[in-house]
Amino acid sequence: MIIFPHCCAYRILTYLLTGSLCIAGNVLLTAWAEAAETPQGAPGGESGTVQQLDLAVLLAAYPGVIVEVVAEDGRIFAVTRSGKRFVYDDGRTKSVDEALEAPDLEDMLAQPYPVGPLTGDPPAGQHPGRRRVTEFLAEVYGQDAAEVSAACRPVRFLDRTVPFNSRNGAADALERVAARLEDLVARDRGLRDVLYPVVGTFNWRTIAGTSRLSMHALGIAVDVNPGRNPYWRHHRRPSDKLARRQSFPGEVVAAFEAEGFIWGGKWAEYDIMHFEFRPELLIKARASRGDRSGLDEGTESDKNGHAAQ
Repeated sequence: MIIFPHCCAYRILTYLLTGSLCIAGNVLLTAWAEAAETPQGAPGGESGTVQQLDLAVLLAAYPGVIVEVVAEDGRIFAVTRSGKRFVYDDGRTKSVDEALEAPDLEDMLAQPYPVGPLTGDPPAGQHPGRRRVTEFLAEVYGQDAAEVSAACRPVRFLDRTVPFNSRNGAADALERVAARLEDLVARDRGLRDVLYPVVGTFNWRTIAGTSRLSMHALGIAVDVNPGRNPYWRHHRRPSDKLARRQSFPGEVVAAFEAEGFIWGGKWAEYDIMHFEFRPELLIKARASRGDRSGLDEGTESDKNGHAAQ
């Protein structure tokens, strides 16, 4: 078994992504590759490179939550501060439904989140962000209703004050979104019809029609004007679903995405009213396009002791 503490593992992954591995980093990375049984090469093969990017993204998005990266019996585990181990790849081939019901960390990050304008209907089964390792996210935001409620703080968001989880910078991010949206509404009063009223932040419940915990239960999601912005199960005219998605103002989506939120309008099973704080998906999307700012910010946040408490 090989164990890399958080800071060491992060540096190895970051050095790998920038192509500037030091000698010590090379030794550890080689050991990691051998333990994970990835081919030696440039480096660790294509699947190994994706794995290393994913782990770097998680370390950046959730600083202080993952304290060790462990290579054991050919698999990689992220170990959280409570001692829980989360396998990166459980080795199972999964159907679309199985990946939703029992995802591993690889599944959670496998579908790229498409930052920017929506150009067409997502294909069936494409729903980046709906595959959630809920037990891992509960390590970040709270294990039960009482813990999540205690972690929430009031945030003034558009027309009301809402409870939002203060851990991992989620409430701070929502406040920044609110400032962006207030500026947009001041310049275009028609956006009020799209955004108001704001509903559904913290609510300990499962997702409709499933036994999976909603991200509203963790206090990291917000819904805007559900009367105008439909959820796919309740949409009476699904034939116009693309038009309804594309009629949602792109500048509003961009304001959320800039602060680490994903939009449910980009899911095949669309939820146009819904935004949730998932910084790992935005960091990976931008890193895949060559923008490493999110990874660098993760390093700086961890160095400065801004852990997800």
